[in-house]
Amino acid sequence: MVGGLLKACLARGVTVATGVRGLRLTTRDGEVTGVRVNIADGERVVPAGAIVLATGGFDYAPDLVRDFLRGPLSRGVGAPSNTGDGLRMAMRVGAQLGNMREAWWSPVLTTPGIRSDGGRRGLLISRERALPGSIMVNRYGRRFANEAANYNAFGGAFHHLDESKLDYPNIPAYLIFDHSTVERYGVFGNPPGGEVPDWVIRAATLDELADRLDLPADALRATVDRFNTHARAGMDPDFTRGVSAYDRFPGGRMGDPDSPHATLGPVTTAPFYGARVESSALGTKGGPRTDRDGRVLDVDGDPIRGLYAAGNVMASPSGMVYGGAGGTLVIAGVWGMYAGRAAVQDQGRRAG
Repeated sequence: MVGGLLKACLARGVTVATGVRGLRLTTRDGEVTGVRVNIADGERVVPAGAIVLATGGFDYAPDLVRDFLRGPLSRGVGAPSNTGDGLRMAMRVGAQLGNMREAWWSPVLTTPGIRSDGGRRGLLISRERALPGSIMVNRYGRRFANEAANYNAFGGAFHHLDESKLDYPNIPAYLIFDHSTVERYGVFGNPPGGEVPDWVIRAATLDELADRLDLPADALRATVDRFNTHARAGMDPDFTRGVSAYDRFPGGRMGDPDSPHATLGPVTTAPFYGARVESSALGTKGGPRTDRDGRVLDVDGDPIRGLYAAGNVMASPSGMVYGGAGGTLVIAGVWGMYAGRAAVQDQGRRAG
C-alpha cells in the first residue's frame, strides 16, 4: 500500500522528504499558511496553501499517554515516531479535540530484540490466546476476560480498576498453554508440532509454571481446573468464550475451525508454557476533530482554514470500537482522499 502511494506521488512530481520533523504550524489572520520543520541543517518554514496532518498518534509520548488515555499503556508496538507531533501542532492553533481517551488497544507479548526502527519486538498473540488448550490469567492467577475477543475490545479488560486497592489487577497478564496446543496448532509462527521459542517459560507441572511466573500456584490450579471442566462441556459460563460470531469465524482466524467448540479446549497436557502479556496499542485514536471532508475544526466547531487531518492523528470516527481487519488503514485512506480533495476545492474557492 505504501509502495503504491509513493509511486503515485512520484509520478505526479511530488517531492518526498525523509528525516523531517514537523514542529509547529505557521498562521496568518487565522489561516494556516505553512509548517516549521526540523531538518538536518536546522529549522525552516515550508509555506503551503494547505497542510494535511497525517503524522500518526501519540502512543510514544509519555506525557500525552498519561494525560489523555483512559488507562495504562504499558508499551507501544507502532512506529516510535508516533510522539504526538501533529496533535501538538493542532492544539497550538486552537483545534477542537475528540476521542482522546481511546486507542487501538491490543494485548502484546514482548519478544527479545529490537526492530529496525528502534522499537521493541512484540507479538499481538491474537491467535495463540484463542487456541484450544490456552487461557490468560492475571497476576493473581485468575482468568479475567474472553481470551478470544478482538484485540481492541480486550483493552477494556486490562483497564479494569480495583476500586479498593486503586490498582489494575490484570496488568500484567500471562498467556498459559499446554503441549497439546503446540502439537495440534503450532505457536508464534511455527507449524503444528514445531519448536516453542526459548524465551517462553516452560515447566513440567502447573505448580512449577506458577513458581517460574511468580503466580500463586493454588489460584492458578483452581482456575485451570474450573476452565477445564467447562471446556470439556463446550461452554464458558464465566466469559462466554467461543460463543460470538467473531470467536467462531469460519475462516479459522480465531481458534480451531474444525472444533465444535471453536476456541475451547482443556489445559491438561505437560509440559505447560507461559509468557507475560502487556497492555499495548497499535496506535492512538484521538486528535483534532474534523468534518466529514477532513477539515480540522476549531473549539467553536468552525473549520480552521488551510488545515486538514487524516489517520491516527485525527479524532477517529470509530470511537471506542474496532470495525474489523484494516480498520486503521481504511480510515486513513478514506479521510486522506477526502482531505486532499477538500484542500484543492478550498484553495480554488479562495483563489476565485
